[in-house]
Amino acid sequence: MLICIASRCFCQIVYPFTTQDPKTSILAYWYNCDPDSVSVTIKNRTSVEYINPSLQIYGPMVADSFNLAAEAILSNNSVVYSQNFTIDRKDNDKNNSIFFTENFFKLSVPVDQLTENPSKIKITVSSVNGTIEKTVNCDYHELTGKMLDFTGNPLKAFILVYPDGFGSDMACGAWSDSEGNYRISLPERVYNAFYVNDGNYKSTTMEAWSWHMIMDGDQNLDYRIGTGEVYNLNVWPNDGGYKTFFISFRPMVLTDNVETEQIDLNDKTFTVTKIAPNLGINDIMVTVNGEEVDIISFQKYYETGDNYAMAAYLIQVSRENYTVGKQTIKVEFSKPPMTGTSRYQTSMGYFQFYGNFLGCSIYN
Repeated sequence: MLICIASRCFCQIVYPFTTQDPKTSILAYWYNCDPDSVSVTIKNRTSVEYINPSLQIYGPMVADSFNLAAEAILSNNSVVYSQNFTIDRKDNDKNNSIFFTENFFKLSVPVDQLTENPSKIKITVSSVNGTIEKTVNCDYHELTGKMLDFTGNPLKAFILVYPDGFGSDMACGAWSDSEGNYRISLPERVYNAFYVNDGNYKSTTMEAWSWHMIMDGDQNLDYRIGTGEVYNLNVWPNDGGYKTFFISFRPMVLTDNVETEQIDLNDKTFTVTKIAPNLGINDIMVTVNGEEVDIISFQKYYETGDNYAMAAYLIQVSRENYTVGKQTIKVEFSKPPMTGTSRYQTSMGYFQFYGNFLGCSIYN
């Protein structure tokens, strides 16, 4: 769709697609991780999630039903994967996961692990409206680091990768070794979240999270797993005021007994689940690109649903020393035990974004 204003034309973009042109809107990613499984224990109950290599394809719905052919090609031009699919809004595909958003689809299908990452993925879409072909060049980057507890001891833990969101992706991930080192090769893109856990969720530990992670190059991220979570972390620049970043997150901690209370907000009553620590400004540390920054203000608020609420915090930090490029923000909290428990309250999380030339409006 082309929008023209005063003789200037702009192509309307639908993220994550570059344009609405059917050919250029086709995206494809091959996750070539080791097949594995992770066990998560929650109060003596264990559940198992499986790590699978997968092919994920996005594109426009060129018709109500159409055929899609996918080929994975190695650097020597040998075809190592070839499969045909039917994309149909009315079809409930039990073997593959197909999701629809407005006039776009996403196909996630399990695949066999390859000996090397593919160099290209060829997609052919055939419908009553004709045939579209696109060859997607595959770019990969290495994510490495260490898994530690909050005393500095290495942990055997796993990282799971969520490109779009929870429940809509086949799990790609990796375990760390006995020294806490992990490594995973990921396609270049922006990821909704990375999830890190040692398998003892809600028993002795909680989770570490990374949000809006940008894999546009190799990077090293160390994680510390504690008894809390820095959940739903978001960061954005103050565009029209002081040279600061705003940081929002919802903390949660491991508790022996979950209690609730009623609060009134804007003439409406909400039930609050009391799993958030009562943090103060001295309980928080924020780093931007590895350098600790001053916390200017720290405020508590509530994240609400229909009739429930959970405590969250808004932090304002300086961006006086802003440097051009990708910004990696880390938020940690550490606080003495809550009443009724002996566990120290600890957690950390990451968030990434690109600012513009002056560090204002966020670029993905």
